[in-house]
Amino acid sequence: MGNERDRVDRVFQARQTLAEKYCLDNPGNRFNFDILCARLAAGFHTLPLDPVQARILDLGAGELFWGDRFAAMAVPPQHYFGVDLLLWRLQQGRKSGRGYQAVAASAADLPFPDASFDLVSQFTMMTSVLDDAVKSRIAAETIRVLKPNGYILWYDFRYSNPGNRNARGIDRKEMARLFPGLPIRFETVTLVPPLARKLPLPLLKFFYRFPILRTHYLAWIGPKG
Repeated sequence: MGNERDRVDRVFQARQTLAEKYCLDNPGNRFNFDILCARLAAGFHTLPLDPVQARILDLGAGELFWGDRFAAMAVPPQHYFGVDLLLWRLQQGRKSGRGYQAVAASAADLPFPDASFDLVSQFTMMTSVLDDAVKSRIAAETIRVLKPNGYILWYDFRYSNPGNRNARGIDRKEMARLFPGLPIRFETVTLVPPLARKLPLPLLKFFYRFPILRTHYLAWIGPKG
């Protein structure tokens, strides 16, 4: 696991230099982000969960970015738990002072009891796991810590990017293998980011109409029986 931690650390240290590329001031990035947040909120509020009572575990939470999104959906900050391999990223997130819980640990060996969380989320974490055995352990741990009738929130690449050797897309078939027996509701989101960053708003709306140009799945997995 130490080698994997070192690899992930190198990837995110390098990404620090690309902050402008992913900045939400870019109209294309903002377009994709706003749609994702709207679809996330719509899906979350269809679940039979009380946001005020729900306990959320976010895998690969990094700088706890998604804690704010869950807070906007009425989840109390103290009910949001972020797990990441990299302690320095969690420490950056804790500087916000919002009271989010942060634990430096591997998603393949979670330090929580069985049936601890109402929702487990992952945002572009699983496609960065290149070892299939580790990926399967993460999925098993996700199910283990999920409460009966709990759900998994998934947002990740459905296509592989030939220019990025540090991520590998996950299709519907692989998701079904990772979570056998659990129902999965899919939708496609996120217009191809390099294209979106170059387009004005009218063209963003036009090209978004074509599902083949959406690079990610937003999926709700469960409920756990």
